[in-house]
Amino acid sequence: MIYNKFDEIEEEYYEKELKSGLKVVLIPREKFNKKHAILSVDVGSVDLKLKDENERIHQYPKGIAHFIEHILFENREGSIIDKFSQIGSSVNAYTGFNNTNYYFNTTNDFFESLKYLFDFVMNPHFDKKRIEHEKSVINQEINMYQDSPNWQSFFQLLQSMYYEYPIKYNIAGSPKSIEKINQRLLKDFFEKYYDLSNMRLVVIGNVNYEELFNWLENKFSQIDNTNNYFEKIYPNEPQGIKLKEKDLAMSISRPIISLGYKENRCFKDNRKIIEQDMTTNMILEMLFGKSNKYYHELYNKNLIDENFSFNYMREKNTGFAKIYAETTKINDTIQGITKILNTWENEIKSKDFEVVKNKYIGRYFRSLNSFETLSSQIIKYLNLGHNYLDIIKIIREIKLDDIIDQYQNIFKNQEQVKVIIRKKEQRTHPFLNG
Repeated sequence: MIYNKFDEIEEEYYEKELKSGLKVVLIPREKFNKKHAILSVDVGSVDLKLKDENERIHQYPKGIAHFIEHILFENREGSIIDKFSQIGSSVNAYTGFNNTNYYFNTTNDFFESLKYLFDFVMNPHFDKKRIEHEKSVINQEINMYQDSPNWQSFFQLLQSMYYEYPIKYNIAGSPKSIEKINQRLLKDFFEKYYDLSNMRLVVIGNVNYEELFNWLENKFSQIDNTNNYFEKIYPNEPQGIKLKEKDLAMSISRPIISLGYKENRCFKDNRKIIEQDMTTNMILEMLFGKSNKYYHELYNKNLIDENFSFNYMREKNTGFAKIYAETTKINDTIQGITKILNTWENEIKSKDFEVVKNKYIGRYFRSLNSFETLSSQIIKYLNLGHNYLDIIKIIREIKLDDIIDQYQNIFKNQEQVKVIIRKKEQRTHPFLNG
């Protein structure tokens, strides 16, 4: 067992890998009534191909990870949500690009909720009628997203940036890919990925570490780590962007623009990945944070409004920056943002960097107050081989030179993807024109 005490943030941290292969993290919070647990499976929407221990290749339809998440919420006795509600707990799940996460919150019997969590995640019921029903449910979800301007803006951006890497696909799949999912594929996918050795459990709350670890060891005492071997396979992603501009029309009140910048350097070193994530988000904050002069210049010219946003996502094998704006002055807004990005090097100041770095440190400390945010960050950094409670050290070690280096890598005179969603013109019925 690993034990750490972080005096600066007044946190204790327990980590243990059990005989079953399950990796467990506990952050005890003795003064809180709330208890939170998240079970993270190391599989997401991009994991569509693997090689097993016999060198056989397994290929899965797009959307299968999300499909599994959906179907696990229904068992032979009805809805899992109802079952948790009956004991005063709330449960939910979500599928991301790299993980599928199942979690609950409770103030009552924690171990009863934990039992329910493992029971429904580890004991699927792939009934053929249930599978067909879930196809119709997910197709409705896909159609709903198709009508969402924000969703279209995001995934059209990914599809324009990426040639091959499956991050470009809708996490839920497509009607065509969902139709390919069957009982055999679901069982195969589940057997490969839903092994305890491919899962992490994070618990936050007033829970004793000995009681937690003993309970888990007893529950899975019959399961040894079988070293369920497989190798995830991803397509080789070419350098550069696939498409410079995409233009579409939807029923919206104001036009939307999304600008995308694909990461040019994809490090294998996990610390480098973390630094890249932090430095790019700091750059965007230095450029476009609401206290920054560039934000006010764009705002005062009516090129952006309160819906303006930006973020950088660094995944295991790739990364990208996204800038979003709603504006009636499409070309002026794009040109204004692009000019700022290409000329900022002459305006970089050490004082501005220190302000944003301190703001980033403040956000880190605030993230410790939310059980849900903290658990998701713990999962993210465990997958990168680091302890989130110790990540403050990396933030503090970032230098101005790191900011300049990453700025030149991803923004300065780099290829840009533009997705423009214009307002669809309303057609008037000819008989109503008088």
